[in-house]
Amino acid sequence: MTRTDTDRLTLERGRSAGQGCCAPIASRLDDASAAVTAELLKALADPARLQILDVLLQREGMVCVCDLEGVVGLPDPQTGQRPKQPTISHHLRVLREAGLVSYEKRGTWSYYSVRRERLRELWALLAWLR
Repeated sequence: MTRTDTDRLTLERGRSAGQGCCAPIASRLDDASAAVTAELLKALADPARLQILDVLLQREGMVCVCDLEGVVGLPDPQTGQRPKQPTISHHLRVLREAGLVSYEKRGTWSYYSVRRERLRELWALLAWLR
């Protein structure tokens, strides 16, 4: 079907082409804040990372990555085993890059803790959007 000059779009009375049907609205969240928040939420959008945060939030101090092995991450459907240290380290790196956890090296091991102020910022934003 091709459109011709004689085709006409019927609009509601008093409304012109390109005009929305509702009162104009704008997002309260600017583009930069939306992008930063989306990246933060992407970092949280994984069961293993949510479990890691949960474990870390239960501690005031640092937690060794070795203590997370066998505790976090969904079990493999075939073996029933939870992810090993390299996979957990990957998830911790994602959380670290999002600014949700901090870490320090002690010899060959890395120790992690939650950046609680960053989580408070996220909770405040989510509450504000409510």
